[in-house]
Amino acid sequence: MLLEDNLWTGAYYMTGLAVECALKSCLASAVKEHDFPDKEFVNAMYVHNLEKLFKLNGALWVALQADMKADAKLNVNWSTVKDWDDNKRYDIVEELQARALHEATAVVGSGVMEWIRGKW
Repeated sequence: MLLEDNLWTGAYYMTGLAVECALKSCLASAVKEHDFPDKEFVNAMYVHNLEKLFKLNGALWVALQADMKADAKLNVNWSTVKDWDDNKRYDIVEELQARALHEATAVVGSGVMEWIRGKW
């Protein structure tokens, strides 16, 4: 809806935030019910850096690396998505950047969100 209404900054921010929430959901699922999670692991999740979040789950990061070798489009899409910057919500984001992030995130077959959803 934000893209349709030409609200580029909001579209950019919310797209990246959706990826961040998906990654944090994957990380949270690594903590089993009634477990007491490692404090450093929990504190490390309090970032808005998508690459750092991916790397917190070593198996997820390794799987992404392997799948990017097999799928050049996923590799290109990850290169776009990993550069998402939550501080741009205070800036003016241009249409091209907002659309590129959304496309890299949502494209069927090689989108980063589709890849993450496959790992939940």
